[in-house]
Amino acid sequence: MVYKYSMKLNKESIKVYLVLIACLVLGIGSFFFLPTIVALIILGVCLFAAYTVLKAVSKIMSARITTYTDGFTVRTSDGTKMEFEWDLISYAGFVVEGIQKGYIFVYEESVDRFIQLPPTFENLQGFREEVEEHHPVEDCYLKPTETIKERIKSLFVTEEEDAGDAEPAAKIEDAVDEVESAPEDVSPDEEKKAPEEKTEE
Repeated sequence: MVYKYSMKLNKESIKVYLVLIACLVLGIGSFFFLPTIVALIILGVCLFAAYTVLKAVSKIMSARITTYTDGFTVRTSDGTKMEFEWDLISYAGFVVEGIQKGYIFVYEESVDRFIQLPPTFENLQGFREEVEEHHPVEDCYLKPTETIKERIKSLFVTEEEDAGDAEPAAKIEDAVDEVESAPEDVSPDEEKKAPEEKTEE
């Protein structure tokens, strides 16, 4: 099964359309109020800005999850491909309450890697059901400022490890932050780079 990133599910995507409309209006409108040479320069700048935004959106749209018999792969918006095996899942959860509400995540302790997927993926509930066929998915009620990365760290990183070596926490890279904040960052994404991550399109 393939689960793709959807702009329609991202409330922030309206900003992308507004930027594109603004570029169009400014670029064409400048010919009515400014000398032709100046208007052409402004049009060129607007076209470049629109191209940059569309290119970023295209990368975001490439994010996807593909499941198969032994596991699933995740391709992030930057093209990174990560592979997860059902049998190696140590912890999986769905954020019911918290700053990352609606996210589903999977963690593999053996390789200290996890992926957190925002609710901007199509049929994320379907993906959760597939994960549950192999490993329980816990409904997580995170504290107001608690992140998924912090929750995983609290469960799998002992106080001794945390005090003696800060690396375990740093290794936790998120792969989908890019995807998630994508449209906002479009300049896109944010995610994150927490435990080793992932998202495929």
